[in-house]
Amino acid sequence: MSYEAHLTQPGLARITIHSADIDTVNAVAYAIAAHLNATGPSQPHRVPGEAGFCVGQYAHAQPPPQS
Repeated sequence: MSYEAHLTQPGLARITIHSADIDTVNAVAYAIAAHLNATGPSQPHRVPGEAGFCVGQYAHAQPPPQS
């Protein structure tokens, strides 16, 4: 399935995070999710030909309402 299938609504973006280790990619993804209207990270995976690990997540352009 292509990533374009997930990007059908305005204001939705896919974020890709690369780092040398799984703990860092997850920490950054969860920090983004804590401050924006974003999903948690995908399963960490390696990209062929690149060092380290990668995760992806989706976020809306506007942060969630403050409670």
